[in-house]
Amino acid sequence: MPYVIGVDLGGTKIYAVLTDLKGQILAQERLLTLTSQGPQAVIAQLITCIRKLQAALPAESTLLGVGVGSPGPLDPQTGVIFTSPNMPGWENIPLRDILQAQTDLPIVLGNDANVAALAERRFGGGKGYHNLIYLTVSTGIGSGIIADGRLLLGRHGMAGELGQMILDVGTRASWENLASGTALAKAAANAMLKNPDSLLHSLATPQSVTGAEVAQAAAKGDPLAQFLMQREAELLGLGLVNAIHIFSPEIVLVGGSVVTANPFLLERVRQVVQELAIADIYRTIPIELTQLGERGGALGAVALLLSELGL
Repeated sequence: MPYVIGVDLGGTKIYAVLTDLKGQILAQERLLTLTSQGPQAVIAQLITCIRKLQAALPAESTLLGVGVGSPGPLDPQTGVIFTSPNMPGWENIPLRDILQAQTDLPIVLGNDANVAALAERRFGGGKGYHNLIYLTVSTGIGSGIIADGRLLLGRHGMAGELGQMILDVGTRASWENLASGTALAKAAANAMLKNPDSLLHSLATPQSVTGAEVAQAAAKGDPLAQFLMQREAELLGLGLVNAIHIFSPEIVLVGGSVVTANPFLLERVRQVVQELAIADIYRTIPIELTQLGERGGALGAVALLLSELGL
């Protein structure tokens, strides 16, 4: 029976799975990424994960290869990671070729948000759809686009970076600058300085506040935190209106810690789309949470390899 390994390489953790062709997980490995030790240390971790999962193969089975999802920017055709903001020292690293040489296995490499879109279409909430937008809102805003049944890649595989859309003419701030988890924390820090009575001051300082603490204060009824969360939803909706008009998907699937921890945000996101979309064909697009959760990245790497193999 054929099996596949999928690896989700993140700046914080590495999550790898051994699956069958239906995405059923047979074995898995989790490691904290040794980001501070540089590319060689992280690549050694990847090889360790692959070999452990290879050892977990059932008797009389075949390993078809390994898919890897990684933060970009990267070129999926050449398998080179150009750079990685969350992983210091990653400059023009030919990760695919290094892993192939070390493991003697077929390796494919893809952008983490792109492969998560593939995972949702093959194994999750995107089944049966030929056009979808996958959006992840956490430290940054990442996205993957399936258009007419194919992953939209563009030149050097760099298409579909919706988080870099400019939303503010005055400041030239991008969607990611305004609506990511990092942006939410920054907005909270600035607002706390002007609102000394906010409950946020009992949870964090302006220097340490996080999006999670904003959500916590909002749930307890703090007016400032509730305003910030409403603003977050409004900004997510505005960016999504742009994306929907550009790509006309059949469904939008949203993940990432900011939204999965605060699913109520999607209610206002949907309202913004209803208010600003130019036609009912856009207003009827479902906007839902992703189904795969933390498995999405690794299963996306599986889906990427299966797609490359024509399976």
